[in-house]
Amino acid sequence: MINEVLEQLTYLKLKSAYTYLKELHINDEISSSELKGIYKILKKEVEAKEENNRLYNVKVAGFPFLRTIEEYDFSFQPSIKKEKIDAIISSEFYEEGTNVVFIGNPGTGKTHLAISIAYSVAIRRNSVYFIKFNKLINILRNAYNEGTFERKVKQFFKYKLLIIDEVGFNEISPLESKLFFQLIDLRYCKRSTIITSNITFDKWPTILGNDEMITKAILDRLLHFSYLFNITGPSYRIKDKIKPLQTEES
Repeated sequence: MINEVLEQLTYLKLKSAYTYLKELHINDEISSSELKGIYKILKKEVEAKEENNRLYNVKVAGFPFLRTIEEYDFSFQPSIKKEKIDAIISSEFYEEGTNVVFIGNPGTGKTHLAISIAYSVAIRRNSVYFIKFNKLINILRNAYNEGTFERKVKQFFKYKLLIIDEVGFNEISPLESKLFFQLIDLRYCKRSTIITSNITFDKWPTILGNDEMITKAILDRLLHFSYLFNITGPSYRIKDKIKPLQTEES
């Protein structure tokens, strides 16, 4: 019991308490029942700290909202198979530099699925970060103009899982496309990235500076080791508004 309590004090970084308890034990000034009582109290503190550590990476991930896979309506989007998403969540794809790409119309749950997967990675105490594509590009461009691009791109590289949401809502310049390529190239095979986009791949050159060569290089690296999902269903956000209209027309 004494060793278990000392381990708890070490985990909680209570150095003075550790030293004092050791002295009490050496001098035979603490009983087994007292040790059991201390152990029981510290066990709660250890559990609380472990839970805080577990959730820390969720808190700093920048999620716009939290969603779990249990909240996703797979019956409304039959083109997505729950077992495939579950298999990714239960795997360690983020340790292998494997990407996940969701393509589909707005409102089909791409961001929900991305956050659900990322949440499962974050609670395993892995570094995760969520960012909109447009915001990412602005940050990279500003860093380039300020001469801090290398430092900034390394900052984005460090995340074990990076979620880049809504690729395609804004067209970017040829320079910005090259900056984006450098980030994707740096993470290639080393870090995992989740991409969501409402634009099919054949149209990506139009949003990436009309540079077909850079676009091909980006897609090659994103898709080489990846799980790709094409969501073909309707928008979940407006499903309740569409039904009454259909009823009135009929």
